[in-house]
Amino acid sequence: MTAVSRVLVQRSTRCPFSVAHEYAAAFFARAAAGGAEVGVPLKSLVPTLGGRLHEPVRIVAMQRPDDAEPGRAHDAFEVCWTAGTRFFPDFRGTLRLRIASVDETLLTLEGEYRPPFGALGAVFDALIGRRIARATMGDLLDRLAVEMETRQASLRGSAASGTTA
Repeated sequence: MTAVSRVLVQRSTRCPFSVAHEYAAAFFARAAAGGAEVGVPLKSLVPTLGGRLHEPVRIVAMQRPDDAEPGRAHDAFEVCWTAGTRFFPDFRGTLRLRIASVDETLLTLEGEYRPPFGALGAVFDALIGRRIARATMGDLLDRLAVEMETRQASLRGSAASGTTA
């Protein structure tokens, strides 16, 4: 049986922590309802390439208490996805949101997957698969961050014009 690969990716988003969980929950609810795609930026594999590889996946995210930091009560999201193909392994991880500054939140997604195809898959994973996994997780965090920032900008715009969102 192939060993499990573990990966961690972080992004900072210009969205206050006070609303970050609400925005993330809405993002994952839409992804679960309408399906989602994760993408691999090809430049992360070969710097001279452009574009993306896309794979439709089924994403499930559930908010749960997170005891990773003793003495601090936080929630995290348990994030799982499956593409239904052996070429793209299932992923299970935890998304943690933490205060980065007054108006920024740090997104940390860490998780694991089992490379397909036994020993051959383990070699592929060591050579390039882990980079693909990090790029894919980064793509998900990028999409989440953009949506959070967009919602926050919309809220700020509504507040500035005197309307409510």
